[in-house]
Amino acid sequence: MLASFAVALSVFIGFRFEVGKDWIQYNYIFKLITELPFIQAMAFTDAGYGFLNWLSHQMGLGITGVFFFCAVVLVVGLVMFAALTPYPWLAVAVAMPHIVTIMAMDHVRQTTALGFILIGLAFLARDRVWTFVVCILMGALFHRTAIMCLIFWLVLAQKNRILLYPAILAICALLIEFLLADRIGVYVLRYVETSAGSRGALIRLLFNALPAAGFLIIRKNVKLPQKFDKVMNLMAWIAVFSLLLLPMLPSAVIVDRIGKYFLPVQILFYPIIISQIRGYALRFSAAALICAYLFLTQFYWLYTSELADFWVPYKMTQL
Repeated sequence: MLASFAVALSVFIGFRFEVGKDWIQYNYIFKLITELPFIQAMAFTDAGYGFLNWLSHQMGLGITGVFFFCAVVLVVGLVMFAALTPYPWLAVAVAMPHIVTIMAMDHVRQTTALGFILIGLAFLARDRVWTFVVCILMGALFHRTAIMCLIFWLVLAQKNRILLYPAILAICALLIEFLLADRIGVYVLRYVETSAGSRGALIRLLFNALPAAGFLIIRKNVKLPQKFDKVMNLMAWIAVFSLLLLPMLPSAVIVDRIGKYFLPVQILFYPIIISQIRGYALRFSAAALICAYLFLTQFYWLYTSELADFWVPYKMTQL
């Protein structure tokens, strides 16, 4: 059933038409890339996303092919990650209001990067460290800021840390230089020198920091794979400190955008906290309350947000 839902969700996200505030912008990027030679298309935007647009055009799939691929990456990552939790359906439900409804249908490149990170975390739970690192690099090809998630590589070092830490830091620095150097000015203008897009940053960070704090409190009572636990622990700490740092930063946009890479914490926390409750009736009641909270969160945003007109009514591409 979860696999069937994943297929339906991928179609729902990928085959949308004129849904999301940035739909026109991504469509414009696609049209520009179709007019460029291959090398220029790769350099026009993040390399992975540029190649995907170029390939979709060559195959005659249009922008729908781009959106569908990005949707599949996210949904596969979400389902793989959810399968690690005691209640996978609840984990999927947690992702619906913000990750699926808002991010996947608007911040396409960063959501694809998050999808790769979720896939990497699922492999990390199986002790596949290098696959986890590769998934981060794949994500960075779609949104370069994802390269910052290589910091999680540091906590996985087991032996010869005195030599390994500097080596990992050097590799991270080289990759950041290679992937971010030519975009630093763009990110400073977009995320630091402007307040556009920062609306709701506080509430989004709060909604992630609270479950992150809860995870830090209960993690000693939960048996998770060692390396996976280390990374999720660091994610939780960063999610909490992101909220505390918000008033001290010149722009809320940068911490809001980077904070999206730490959303897996809340996907993990809610199923775990339900599993810690004894008694079927209490577990059912708690799960129902969480689902009601998630539904009301999504309903409130769609009903009151000034941006919701870009989402409602939902329209699908004509096949």
